[in-house]
Amino acid sequence: MTAWRLLPCMVVMLVLFAGGMQTGQAEPISDCSRPLLVRASETYSPFSMKDENGFAVGIDNVFISKVLKSLGCDIRFMFMPWKRSLYAVKHGDVDILPSASYTEERAKYGLFSVPYRNDVIGFVVRNGDAGRIGLSSLDDVIAQNLVIGHVRSAYRGEAFEEFKNSPEGSKHVSDVSVGPHGLQLLLANRVDLLLGIPAAYVAQAEQQGLGSTVEEHPFILAREPVRLMFSAKTIAPELARKISEAIWKETKTAEYKKIYGNQGVDLN
Repeated sequence: MTAWRLLPCMVVMLVLFAGGMQTGQAEPISDCSRPLLVRASETYSPFSMKDENGFAVGIDNVFISKVLKSLGCDIRFMFMPWKRSLYAVKHGDVDILPSASYTEERAKYGLFSVPYRNDVIGFVVRNGDAGRIGLSSLDDVIAQNLVIGHVRSAYRGEAFEEFKNSPEGSKHVSDVSVGPHGLQLLLANRVDLLLGIPAAYVAQAEQQGLGSTVEEHPFILAREPVRLMFSAKTIAPELARKISEAIWKETKTAEYKKIYGNQGVDLN
């Protein structure tokens, strides 16, 4: 964990009022003429977490820091819930949103880097339920009258988008605000399946002192490439391209392959 220590979020409010909110009203920047404000999650282990000292840590934050610093960019991390961070990117109050999937709706107000890793999307269940609940498709959720917990506004692939927006599928989806809340609902038998990155949820449960109360379900819903999403109000296409080129270079290193393993991307 020591190697994951990054910049503290002590100056976030100062950045918001002295930089972030004002930059939303200025011209998009094409270089690193000011610090870039990057959204971070407090609980998305092992990708992004807040440590006991208030620092943004996790392998995504380490990777992003290395990429941006290779371009001479200074950065500041801001902890923010996912749904609010999409609003902040749209309105120019946050410059960069990591772990973002490309969608046509988001492309209306944001720019995207090349992928920097893959999300393996599936479910966690209560310990012992992985063998009891048989899944081969989302139709089995309806057939068994199960309820899926889903972090509000998180994109989990087109198959799930169609499912949750369908008249029948929507009855089997319960939105939650953040991952830890979803774990609480799962363990309280309020939902049967928690959708997301299974390995991340298992790690979160351990960090919350819940031990081996949850387990990964073997069904894999999708593999989704994730990117850095840039606010079109604050980041010019030229800077977005420079950052993409820096990501491409970093994915070729041995350190990248060691950190991300089978979640890494192979960019030609």
